[in-house]
Amino acid sequence: MLDVRKALQPPASVALIGPRAAQVTENVAGVIEPHVDRMVLLLGLLYPLAMAPQLYNVWALHRTAGLSGITSAIGLIVAITWTIYGLIHRQKAIWIVNLTWIGVHSAMVMGLFR
Repeated sequence: MLDVRKALQPPASVALIGPRAAQVTENVAGVIEPHVDRMVLLLGLLYPLAMAPQLYNVWALHRTAGLSGITSAIGLIVAITWTIYGLIHRQKAIWIVNLTWIGVHSAMVMGLFR
């Protein structure tokens, strides 16, 4: 049987910090969240640029010494997995960023194993 008193109790976080503080925290999170989401997406799209020097070495200079094809292949598998996860859970930042990593890791794998 459903205990109505238990169902109507506030969440544990409210009990720990008080109802006013919980409300302020929720309001601040609501204001900050869209900005954090945009920042994470932007940084996530810029971060693969860190691989540009390695891609240049592999594709333009044909230098592959010290670069691991296995590491790049594992990175590709992980990026595919995260992309699928992001699509299933409708998390745009996750699937867009990892779609970019699929491109980077695919280019690296193709360059190393050609």
